Amino acid sequence: MSLLTVLLLAAVVTYVLRVSLVTVVPAGQLPTIVREGLEHVSPATLAALVAVALVGGTHGGPALPVWLAAGFTAAVAWRTRNLLVTTGAGVGMLALLTWALS
Repeated sequence: MSLLTVLLLAAVVTYVLRVSLVTVVPAGQLPTIVREGLEHVSPATLAALVAVALVGGTHGGPALPVWLAAGFTAAVAWRTRNLLVTTGAGVGMLALLTWALS
């Protein structure tokens, strides 16, 4: 099976699952505890992605720019409490440090 076929099948399956969940179970019919729990999915996903980047995932340990950018991003998050500003500052700092230290 080619890579393109696998990607297309994954896209179709993902789309079908999303559409079926939205049409079968509208948000208004979800229990309150489920709706409240869903609010934590995005921050948890972002934290998981950052944790994998800091630990190094499967390709070895992280580079110095990643740790420096993570520290800077944590300071921005603590100071601003704004996800958009924090994400922009973190991505910008990582790009700047990667360019400067390479």
